[in-house]
Amino acid sequence: MLTFALAKGGVSLAIAEINESTPALIVSDHQEVADGQWGHAMQELANKYPKYLKGNPALLVVLGPSLYQSVQLDRPKLPAAEISQALKYSLRDLVSLAPADIIADYYDSPVQLSGQDKINAIVADKTMLQEVLKAAQELSENICGIVAEEQAVSRLFTQLQEPSVVVYQHDIEPALLQVYQQGELQVNRLVRALEQISALSADEISLGGGSPLSIEVQRSADYFERQLRQRPIKQVVLAVGSKHRAALQQQVADDLGFEVQWAEYPLWAQELATADFADFPVLGGVMLARELLYPAKEQAA
Repeated sequence: MLTFALAKGGVSLAIAEINESTPALIVSDHQEVADGQWGHAMQELANKYPKYLKGNPALLVVLGPSLYQSVQLDRPKLPAAEISQALKYSLRDLVSLAPADIIADYYDSPVQLSGQDKINAIVADKTMLQEVLKAAQELSENICGIVAEEQAVSRLFTQLQEPSVVVYQHDIEPALLQVYQQGELQVNRLVRALEQISALSADEISLGGGSPLSIEVQRSADYFERQLRQRPIKQVVLAVGSKHRAALQQQVADDLGFEVQWAEYPLWAQELATADFADFPVLGGVMLARELLYPAKEQAA
């Protein structure tokens, strides 16, 4: 199984052996990208490991937040099979792309208020996706799909049973602020104003540089508790590529009074992990691909 994660500044590759049980991570690699040459980087990375390209391996692509737009909206009153194609017109006033340039798909919102029927739409540029898909098809004919980072990362937090806010941010990508309950993603917010949170120095954090993060965590908690009328948030889980973890953790805890902890890597990925969470999207993609390939099986964590 080949999984690629595309971000503003690079492409990550994970090669894993997957079946109904725990994945086995074989390769974890990364290559920087200039001028949006994601397809070229995908091919260069994969060609470093030619023996794993034999036999049309399953392949999945994860798009980073800078490469897509995520919008929640009312479900169009159409048959399910027609919704994805119709979204480009429903979203024309909600995204920055023209309808002719949109490729869109959606997933259901897990928390619905009485009388609501919301979906989460994922929107990407058609030209960019065509180039990525062309590169993928040259590597394998067995394409599992192209998914959003918010969907892939969520597969790494299925152990969160109590209401929790997860903050995920790496490199210079927008941050994902996600709320989980009973192992399921409940709320997803993409916050572009936090794309530099990983780069804060210790001095900047000590001077309150982490406060914008605390504010956004509180907004996610307020929305979940007050607007969606759900149980109070119990903890905050950080998966941020900061070199100053203790300082950032302490500031969020002091600001909000929540229990704050750092995310953990799954056991099967720890040996090859980057340890800075930059590989979370590609690892989550492995888990998502496993679900797609073995949908009827009881999945082991």
